[in-house]
Amino acid sequence: MTFLHHADHVVRGNHSGWPFVAEITPFTFSLLGYVLILPGIYLTARGRSIPGYHLFVAVVGLALLGFVHFVPTGDYEAPIRDIYLVYESPLTGVLALGVLAGLIASVAALAIVALGAIRARSRTPEVS
Repeated sequence: MTFLHHADHVVRGNHSGWPFVAEITPFTFSLLGYVLILPGIYLTARGRSIPGYHLFVAVVGLALLGFVHFVPTGDYEAPIRDIYLVYESPLTGVLALGVLAGLIASVAALAIVALGAIRARSRTPEVS
């Protein structure tokens, strides 16, 4: 979902940044999110249980998504104005909003699952 959302930024041509346009913008820094996401995917695929790491990534992700898309600052990305209305096709605009909603839902789900794993781990007695 993160990749799809970044691709949507590039296709829309607004709220994008380097390496797709010459300027360094918040979009550019958002690409650093992959630095957090990829190690979690790799370690989980290798069988490591790292719910604390996943919770950290989810909380940071939700905070950034919420701030960038919903807090009305000078250059925030308003979902209707800057995503939906940019596309000529209402269907494409709805799909782009769906990608954003799916991204937020998937990051929230990651937080919920990570919290559940942390709680389950804390209830399991340690074997000596």
